[in-house]
Amino acid sequence: MNSLLISPETNKPKVTFSESGVLSITGRSIPEHPIKFYKPISDWLEEFIATSPIKIHLTIYFDYLNTHSTECIVTLVKMLDDYYQQSKSDVTVVWNFENGDEDMESLGLDIKSFVGLPFIVEDSPI
Repeated sequence: MNSLLISPETNKPKVTFSESGVLSITGRSIPEHPIKFYKPISDWLEEFIATSPIKIHLTIYFDYLNTHSTECIVTLVKMLDDYYQQSKSDVTVVWNFENGDEDMESLGLDIKSFVGLPFIVEDSPI
């Protein structure tokens, strides 16, 4: 399985998903077609989970994301949560936000409330 690397653009985040289980999504997410943008990311994650990895660590940092991107991120996090619940593997999500960005902090806490996997919300930008 190959790593997934998507270079950042003005309205699209940088995505670095490694077969080692270290995953990262950073930047701004307001693509014109969020579902189309996040489809290969979701597909990669689904394939990766099928390999039964023992460790997955996803770091997320957005300076802004729109509603449709939020829905796509929630879908990815729920995929990880389902895998965590089923396998009890070492799965962690770290939601970073800029110090003082109450909207991103609140969004991270909201997403955290939907899942049972270890989900850390901290104000330490990447």
